[in-house]
Amino acid sequence: MNDRSELEEIIARGIQGDPELKKDERRKYLGEFRERILKALTFEQIDEPGTYPEIKEAIQDPRAHKLVINQKANLNEAREYIQLARKKGLQFTMVDNPEYTGNIGLVVVSDKAVDVKDIMVK
Repeated sequence: MNDRSELEEIIARGIQGDPELKKDERRKYLGEFRERILKALTFEQIDEPGTYPEIKEAIQDPRAHKLVINQKANLNEAREYIQLARKKGLQFTMVDNPEYTGNIGLVVVSDKAVDVKDIMVK
């Protein structure tokens, strides 16, 4: 059982906010759960000329639901990925949160758990 009373729980939630599931994981993956990510790129990979075929394939995957790009990424270089997502009819989101950690600048995400073993493009 919980040692806190219901009132103590309500007060704690009011002060600290509702508890978040996998908060550290979501900070790393641009607010998304790891098990929903089909593929991811680092900021450096976004800056490279051209597009990665792995990201094109992930965008074309029927499980793909949206493309999420960190606002700190070079948008001129990410433009091709955005256009691919729009052609496919995927949602597109730009995110900016000072709590995001790591070097991930772009993720292709499903709306369900897909649990892809290796999400990072080599």
